[in-house]
Amino acid sequence: MERVWLFPIHFKSEIKREISIDEDIKLRRITEEEIYKFFNIRVTERIGEGIIKSFSGKGLEPTDPFSAIILNHKVFFMSSQFIVEAKDIKCAECFQQALKLHKDGKTGMFCGLNSKTEQLRVLHPIPFYGKEVYNLKEEDIPKIKELYNIIKKTHNKKYDLIIEKFLFAVSGIEFKNEHRFLELVSILEILYLKDINTELKFRLSLRVAKVFSKYLSMNSEEVYENMKKIYDIRSKISHSGFHEDTGDYLDKLTDYVRESIKLFLKDNLIFENKNLDELCVK
Repeated sequence: MERVWLFPIHFKSEIKREISIDEDIKLRRITEEEIYKFFNIRVTERIGEGIIKSFSGKGLEPTDPFSAIILNHKVFFMSSQFIVEAKDIKCAECFQQALKLHKDGKTGMFCGLNSKTEQLRVLHPIPFYGKEVYNLKEEDIPKIKELYNIIKKTHNKKYDLIIEKFLFAVSGIEFKNEHRFLELVSILEILYLKDINTELKFRLSLRVAKVFSKYLSMNSEEVYENMKKIYDIRSKISHSGFHEDTGDYLDKLTDYVRESIKLFLKDNLIFENKNLDELCVK
């Protein structure tokens, strides 16, 4: 199948080879000519994580379509060292979700061009949020492929809702950590508290702890205590709009949500009330 959509994407990576995700999508190094075509520059020097330090050429100008869309992420986007070739937008979206669910990292596809029609397509929301630049390693590839294939085959309205909320919560949009925190906790509530209206803090903390202990071999007591604190922060944010520990627990909460979504993709029956209750009793 011919791949007609080209999405620049930036990673920190030593991988040089072309990576086939499946017959409809692949990842490869961007060429010098493509850099010039997309960004109107010739790169003369990059710093450690591949960010452009110096270049020749005009670069993106205010009238360029990419420039109008990228806004504050222009330098990061222009530093793209890879291209995603996709048959269609759906494949690109599935790959984007797989990247963000696999692990934390500042990367993602924002917009691309149709190689035949020159049509511009934007993927929302802005995906560049992360603690540091996404470090793509060889050992990541099989896990990303597995996630991509599961996502591509998934037709589940609950997943559609939670991945939309997750991508928004970890997006590069400029908004407060408190907003990210509330979105992420709401995902855990959707997954772990279906039709539950009482003892929310206790039930959510216990269920997350038990699931992570069984399926991820994590320390249940540590997860339980962290989840109680997370829910306390969530409650104070909901009532007053602020909690002084929001930033301290945001990364941990993000990891818990990421792992929960991956478990849901692999086996959504884990999150049925009956199964969660049985697991907690055991």
